Amino acid sequence: MATLGTLAELVQGEVVGDKNLEITGVAGLEDAQPGMISLVATVKVADLARESKASAFIIPSNLPELGLACIKVDNPRLAFAKILWYFHPKPETVEGIHPSAVIEEGFKYGPGCSIGPLVYIGKNVTFGERVRIHPGVVIEDDTVIGNDTEIYSNAVIRNQTEIGERVIIHPGTVIGADGFGFVTVKGEHFKVPQVGRVRIEDDVEIGANVTIDRATTGETLIKKGTKIDNLVQIGHNVQVGEDNIIVSMSGVAGSTRLGDRVTLAGQSGIVGHISIGSDSVVAARGMVIGNLPPNSFVSGQPARPHAEDMRIQAAAGKLPDLLKIVRNLEKRLAKLEEEGQEKGNN
Repeated sequence: MATLGTLAELVQGEVVGDKNLEITGVAGLEDAQPGMISLVATVKVADLARESKASAFIIPSNLPELGLACIKVDNPRLAFAKILWYFHPKPETVEGIHPSAVIEEGFKYGPGCSIGPLVYIGKNVTFGERVRIHPGVVIEDDTVIGNDTEIYSNAVIRNQTEIGERVIIHPGTVIGADGFGFVTVKGEHFKVPQVGRVRIEDDVEIGANVTIDRATTGETLIKKGTKIDNLVQIGHNVQVGEDNIIVSMSGVAGSTRLGDRVTLAGQSGIVGHISIGSDSVVAARGMVIGNLPPNSFVSGQPARPHAEDMRIQAAAGKLPDLLKIVRNLEKRLAKLEEEGQEKGNN
């Protein structure tokens, strides 16, 4: 429980109404109950706020007052996230190694680490401080994991992977599986050994069931601050820049380079051996087949500048009518030709 004033101090906002109003939790507009605080991110949902049972609201600083208890802030979504953390803090880590964990020789770890049931840790693995490993995780030989990193159940971290600090890896993800490398000779596929590694820098979050392949040689690199959604595939020798957002079911083929702050929306596809410039956006289901300069915004298959693609989509919607016009013109032309032939015969 907290007062509205306490929460306003937490998010550096301005109280509208009773600062001593008690807040018991946080929820969405439709789910909130009396005593809770909710989010009004834009003026579009102001009417929903008036119908909500919530006792208070987080609103943008430039939104006209609702006549309700509020906290006004410049970034309401950020404030909402901070208040969610206030009411739902991360559980405290219980330090120690579960007796069912299997740990090979050469394991080194700092204070505050927690290793859950049925975890496997290979040879010469090194943890920093306060690393938390959930049940069923497999961590293979010569892996290094930095301070405050958390790996959830049933993830697999293959050998020689390097993971930075404050990284979060969700269940079922596989880091460092072999890249997809084959040489085809007379219809048969000869496997190319994948002897590189994966390196993940600080403050990266990787969703559930993501696959990041090890490099053929050298490294596959995910730079600091990047966030990867569920079911994403990153191919061998890819380099992902800082603070990228890669949304669910996207795929990046081998040896591609993504700059900083690139956004790949859902189901985007990036072919191999190209580069995507910093601050570029690929819209949902965009298929990029060539290099993109910085600040590009592309969509479509193949991806092209978004405005151009929208014109193409608009034109495609008129095709049925255009076909009718063409058929009518063909009939008229055929009739004119027939009449011309009859006149010629006469």
